[in-house]
Amino acid sequence: MGYQKYQRRDDLKRPKSQIEEIQYRGIFDLQFLPRPWILRGIIPSSALVLDEVDTVLAKDTLAPPHGLDVLLTPPPAPAMPTLPSWTQAPVFSLDETEALGRVRERIRREYEEISKDASLQKEVDNLRTKIAAKSEAIDQKMRQDQARGAELATGCRNRDLAAIRLLMLTCLARHPLPEPLVLNADFVLDNLSRVALCTIQVPDLSTMPIVKKSATKRWQPVSEAQRKRCSERILHALCIRAAYLIAMSDPGSFFDTVAVNAHQKWFDPATGSPREGIVASLQGAKSELCQLQPGHLDPKACFRHLGGISTANILNAAPVRPIFVMDRNDDRIVANKDVASQIEEQTNLAAMPWEDFEHLVSQLFEWMFTNDDVEIKVTRASRDRGVDAIMFDPDPIRGGKYVLQAKRYTRTVDVAAVRDLYGTVVNEGANRGILVTTASYGPVLMNLLRTNRFR
Repeated sequence: MGYQKYQRRDDLKRPKSQIEEIQYRGIFDLQFLPRPWILRGIIPSSALVLDEVDTVLAKDTLAPPHGLDVLLTPPPAPAMPTLPSWTQAPVFSLDETEALGRVRERIRREYEEISKDASLQKEVDNLRTKIAAKSEAIDQKMRQDQARGAELATGCRNRDLAAIRLLMLTCLARHPLPEPLVLNADFVLDNLSRVALCTIQVPDLSTMPIVKKSATKRWQPVSEAQRKRCSERILHALCIRAAYLIAMSDPGSFFDTVAVNAHQKWFDPATGSPREGIVASLQGAKSELCQLQPGHLDPKACFRHLGGISTANILNAAPVRPIFVMDRNDDRIVANKDVASQIEEQTNLAAMPWEDFEHLVSQLFEWMFTNDDVEIKVTRASRDRGVDAIMFDPDPIRGGKYVLQAKRYTRTVDVAAVRDLYGTVVNEGANRGILVTTASYGPVLMNLLRTNRFR
């Protein structure tokens, strides 16, 4: 019986470890793509297995739920470990033949002997208690997530931007990625332009370990050439994945276009100093993105088809200008003022107050783009009285963010003014800059504009 007791204690080891490892990731929790248990302890969690790259755009990982279903459909509860059959009292039917009588009696005696072993029975009881407690905790979390999800779904239907943002971030988190690729994301919906902008964080692919199994069945790092191809594939796939999931999750036809910017942090190999910036960007019509077929996409070909741009070498990253940038949270913005209605025909614009001139320029552009849903905001007074307004154009081709400078000059505009404008455009992350003046442009400046292809 001592040997049997040892065997039965050994039978309890697996359920014990299973109940400790069970974690339930609910509606609002990050989902990781599980690895085979045999790789745990062999491959560090920070390393990417080469075969995991294609899971980013796999059909199964991007499958429903999408949209409001993400908030209303919790992930299934994990299966609880099953205790060995000998922990249960045997039950026999009355119609069994007498030939099994002695077998039944032996099983009964064995169960009675086990139940008399207080320490073994205590282990079994503790396991039952832990399993019941874990099941109750998971059920409670599922109920809480469903209640919160239903509340957010109502907010999404009512065009609550905060609720829509959380829906989109939840959708990105709900669809699993390999753990080394899981980083934060952000989402902004611009109601005016009907553009959904998603910014994803991507890991530093130049330092992330990527391994594969060799012909001798050993795990080893990929070659440098394979690392470069693999890193480009990952970058393109992550952008496409985000665009597809955002497009598929529009809760109420709130946008027509999806833009994705991939943000990365890395260390400059020349100086060792930390750097960061947008390393890839794409923009596509929601209708086109919804037609993509996960599981059948080549990331590079799809990225090019969508007109995406990315850094030339992801292993030696350099920032690229995003296709679409929409930052309206600017504390410099002040309320617009109607100046045009107060101006008379003989008014000298060069002599009017400079603040009024800035508002007049803003109104001028509002009139020019009145049918294009362009939004123009005047900024607070600046020390150089130059940067006055920011214009947001939702047009997917020509649009984006514009910086407007109003120069109320009585003299010729000099080269420094245009150089200042260029620096401001770069600093603001704008697509273009426009200079409006009451004066004229000198020959030196005009030659500079032609030489540098300014418009």
